[in-house]
Amino acid sequence: MRRKLSDFEKRWLKLFASEISEKDIEKYVVSYGNYIWHVFSWELKPKGSYLVGDAAQEAFDRADKSGARYYEPFPENGEHEPSYDSPSAAELDELIECYALSADESWTYIKTHEGDLCGPYFYKREI
Repeated sequence: MRRKLSDFEKRWLKLFASEISEKDIEKYVVSYGNYIWHVFSWELKPKGSYLVGDAAQEAFDRADKSGARYYEPFPENGEHEPSYDSPSAAELDELIECYALSADESWTYIKTHEGDLCGPYFYKREI
């Protein structure tokens, strides 16, 4: 059963997962208990096409974050899109989970709630 997606998640999937089959998206990404970052954890994106862990954090810290959008799927007061100037990966580590999307929509960074097991992830697409 498909969970309700936020506008941010819908846009993210269109940008970063459009080549993944609808069947796999339904099964691994948008069904209850799953998250958009499962495109990486289930290796629906080719392994090696994205960065994980320390390499992802370093890439995020080097990235131009001017005008980037951020989304927290489950902060204390309900999901929302917080505003940050130019946070570091360490600052986002203070959050339960956070998705970042560059202003030009070329890269994404995701700090997952399962930081010890999955992520963080950094992915840059060709535009």
